[in-house]
Amino acid sequence: MRNLLCAGFFRLRRNQVFWICTAAMLVFSAGMMVVWCQEDAAKGFVRDLDTFYFRPSLGVGLVYSVFSCLFLSVEHSEGTIRNKLVVGHARRDVYLSNLLTVFAASLCMALAWLVGSCAGIPFLGFLKLPPAGIALCIAVIIGFTASFSAIFTFIGMLNNRRSATVITLLVWLALLLGTSTIDNALYEPEFSNSLVLTAEGTQVLGDLEPNPNYISGIQREIYEFIIDFLPTGQVGRLPNAAHPVRMLLSSLFITISTTAGGIFLFRGKNLK
Repeated sequence: MRNLLCAGFFRLRRNQVFWICTAAMLVFSAGMMVVWCQEDAAKGFVRDLDTFYFRPSLGVGLVYSVFSCLFLSVEHSEGTIRNKLVVGHARRDVYLSNLLTVFAASLCMALAWLVGSCAGIPFLGFLKLPPAGIALCIAVIIGFTASFSAIFTFIGMLNNRRSATVITLLVWLALLLGTSTIDNALYEPEFSNSLVLTAEGTQVLGDLEPNPNYISGIQREIYEFIIDFLPTGQVGRLPNAAHPVRMLLSSLFITISTTAGGIFLFRGKNLK
């Protein structure tokens, strides 16, 4: 197992896609932070760094997916997996070593995002969150990074090069669209103003009325659980996560169950 990890990290250091993705995360996060700060300054808003620092872009999962599918596809196309098995490595160890390599690379990209976000310090000063709050946000980031890595490794190890790339991107897109749809539904206000047409022919706001699109009761609880459960939902909830412990447990469940299922299926996979 140690030899497999060493080989994986050696490949990682020389992998151009990894360095490009990491640099892109660094530059993009710094750029977004500067844009957010300038927009708030132009509107006269006074905020602190906490508002933006732990607010990663929804595109984080896309960068993870692009790297993982390209990195793991080489394992199939160049016969690397077969060679590892021929020399005596267990399939479980091959699977876990690739998962840990993808996870380590994704953590480096997440770190690049946090470093780039420091571009907001000259505008807003340093973080005001207590150490416990900072540690909790970082734990959630590590958690959804692990679940993303487990999902994308599952796809990359069980499919060939072309299908893995397509499936990985489609899975990320489906997760993103699903959580965005649910999130938009949750943001519907409980009451809304109706437009009233006056005798002069102008429209004015009427009295507050119940919003028929407002989600309440058990349905709202289910929707909130889904948002906290999926990694794409967790990304959008930072830094104001209402249920961080539920997010961490959800990430742990996704990581363990996906990895266990991946190892089970990989043992029976026919490697041509």
